[in-house]
Amino acid sequence: MRAPSSSQPRPTRAAVSPSPLVRGAAASALVLALGGLDDPGPPPPAVVPPAAAARGGAGAAALCGPRTVPEGAACVPLPAPGAPLPEGGAAALYGPAGARPAGAGARSEAHERIPRRPERPASAAAYAFPLGAPDQPPAFLLVEDAASQAGAPLPAGPVAAVGAARPEPPSWAGGVELAAARGERVAALKLDGQEGKAEVVFVGELSGITVATAHDVREADRVRRYVLLHGHLDRPGPGVVAGARLDAGDVIGYAGETGSPGLVRLHLEARQLREGARLSDVDPRRLTDAAVTVPCDLRNVLPLRQGASL
Repeated sequence: MRAPSSSQPRPTRAAVSPSPLVRGAAASALVLALGGLDDPGPPPPAVVPPAAAARGGAGAAALCGPRTVPEGAACVPLPAPGAPLPEGGAAALYGPAGARPAGAGARSEAHERIPRRPERPASAAAYAFPLGAPDQPPAFLLVEDAASQAGAPLPAGPVAAVGAARPEPPSWAGGVELAAARGERVAALKLDGQEGKAEVVFVGELSGITVATAHDVREADRVRRYVLLHGHLDRPGPGVVAGARLDAGDVIGYAGETGSPGLVRLHLEARQLREGARLSDVDPRRLTDAAVTVPCDLRNVLPLRQGASL
């Protein structure tokens, strides 16, 4: 007799659901893994390039003598230990509010000029000038036109001085305007520390009829070249042509009003030749370009009047 077959299904194992604790841990791990995909990691260290050295006119670092520092191609003198800052403070070096030129290597005359060295006298009475009585300085003018600066556009109409002549210049920046009589003799100067004779490097129209002379001046252990501009002349002196060499006292020209209609005067300005620049390679009409020369306070180079002392 056959045993009856069983038609009932075999029991199955029930699905085991993970506990809430396990599910929470798995979700946290997934979130952390996904978050790491967008994390770039710590940034690489910043590379700071070394500061660029001051450059001279030919691309080489400006070489400055003792107690001077390079500023572009110019060398700015440092005050003596314990001495006050140069006249005008930071503004004398970098312009209004002490602002530096915008951008590396910028050469703006509004910001770049060589101020009076602290050891040089501040008063004009201490210095000799190309005109005026030997025992006293000339009078100075404040001129209202823009042609006072060498190379500036000439005025369209008559020029006048603002106020009376005065014993001190209203400003030494960009040179000075000296009161003069028409035809008054303008004499060559031997600058303080000058070696050899002055050389005429330009005769022509700049600030009216202008004669420019070059002077080699020893400063500490080096010789620098300065250009002295004599503007608004009536005419040059006899034999005053480019290449002529002049002793102190030789006639450079005669005061006039060329480029300055209605106002007889002498524009006197000193500029330092930039490192690497050579006057023989420069168009003489570019003597006042900022790439060639830097304006310099006249008191750094004018000879001291007899009896005056530092």
